[in-house]
Amino acid sequence: MSTPVHVVAGFLGAGKTTLLLEQLALRAGSERCAVLVNDFGEARFDAERFAGSVPVRDIPGGCICCTAPEALAPTLSALLASERPDRVFIESTGLARPADIVDTLARAGFGDRIALAPVVVVVDPDRLLPEPPVLLMDQVDAAAVLVASRADTASDQGLAAFDRLVADHYPPLLGSWKVTRGAAPVDVFDVRPAPDAVVWRQVRQGLSTDGWEAASRAWPASVVLDMGGLKAALGGTTVERVKGVFHTDIGWYRLERAGGQVEAVPSPGRTGSRVDVIGPAGTGVDALIETLDAARYEAPAADEVPVIRLVDPGGYTVELTRQALGALPGQIPRVEAVVPGRPGQGVWLGEVLALAAPPDGASFILIAHDGMTTEPAPVAAVGEAVLVHGLDDAGLPPTKGGPFRILIPPGEGRSACANVKKLARILIAAP
Repeated sequence: MSTPVHVVAGFLGAGKTTLLLEQLALRAGSERCAVLVNDFGEARFDAERFAGSVPVRDIPGGCICCTAPEALAPTLSALLASERPDRVFIESTGLARPADIVDTLARAGFGDRIALAPVVVVVDPDRLLPEPPVLLMDQVDAAAVLVASRADTASDQGLAAFDRLVADHYPPLLGSWKVTRGAAPVDVFDVRPAPDAVVWRQVRQGLSTDGWEAASRAWPASVVLDMGGLKAALGGTTVERVKGVFHTDIGWYRLERAGGQVEAVPSPGRTGSRVDVIGPAGTGVDALIETLDAARYEAPAADEVPVIRLVDPGGYTVELTRQALGALPGQIPRVEAVVPGRPGQGVWLGEVLALAAPPDGASFILIAHDGMTTEPAPVAAVGEAVLVHGLDDAGLPPTKGGPFRILIPPGEGRSACANVKKLARILIAAP
């Protein structure tokens, strides 16, 4: 049976630890819980607060979404093996991006050993005033459940700002609570996302909405949709308004159609895909829902010879073998000379991107075999990124992230999140 794993996020001082301590007390007689704490510093303050009440493991010294992501999976695996908990809570640092944590767990090979639960984000209402930090709002965007802490001491303006967050959140939240001193009900961690093929449909009635139709569709996070098919469907429809968050073959994206224009931007949502469609009766609302549902992504068959598929802005695909990569200019015979501690042979990623003749302002997306994707980055900013294609004059083994891997040399402002193992595709997007 899968062990539920809950990612609990929130900005610095929001009240995550207080919420979890209360939750553990509520479940003490009915469940064996465990906590994995990511302390930002080395002092283990948060981990010490849980000590003695439940099994605790900590990952100190940086955010598990950024500077310490490789410690997350083995630490969680060891915790599951040694303690066999009924439920695990992961408390991230106040500077963590919950979407990155979910992605790390999803691609860590746990299989049915764990069940990733909806992300819970704790918010101090008064921290929303007058202007919340950008990172706080990124955390809110990734939430499936929002919890307002300090409801007894928060200002009326702060509570009103929290209410607006709840009302405006897209996709709609699975739940929201206002709590005092962390005293939240167990329901906060027991909500579930909508299952596959849930459809709502109605014909709007009323003086201003007569004759308008609305329909919605939800898919679980495991369903991957083809970005090209989604964009083609939205570009070819005549419905008035479309808004959705989709798990696509190039990552999680928010797609909208308004005024005849289609826009796609990366989304931190990970609960599942959802779309809402509105249009005058007879404009194909139901047909569009069916077309979007049919845009399922099918991964290419495994190759006998490992290749990277480079897709240019026009959709043309070039398959690059290890030998083809080794024939490009810009070879790096000793990768460890560029990225300390990383052996192998490689080539500057910029030389690979140049094969697609990217136009000015183009961006690129890296896609791994397991579906992990990076957010779009400017081709012009590729810098010293290295594509590793061999080790000891042979292919780069899977144990080293092969057959192909992207590495970023260390430097100020460079994150370990930029390293991509088992690279499968590179997509070039026009500006």
